Amino acid sequence: MIWQNFICTNCEHQWTAKPDRDGLFDGYGSPRCPICGEGGCDPSDYGDFECPYCGHKWRKYGNGGLVFGCIPKCPKCGV
Repeated sequence: MIWQNFICTNCEHQWTAKPDRDGLFDGYGSPRCPICGEGGCDPSDYGDFECPYCGHKWRKYGNGGLVFGCIPKCPKCGV
């Protein structure tokens, strides 16, 4: 079986896990983070954002972090 890489959507911890014979990770299709317990996702499944006001760059995971095509608020300045 092939090992897969994951990244936590909450704490951004990255880890590698091996699926069981059913292709699951402890019964989950998306394994829980070993640090905080939130679900993980493929590290390539993200979109990078840059705030046009303060220039802060951040990552949002899962569908590029978009909600109905809207760019999320900057976590640094809130715009």
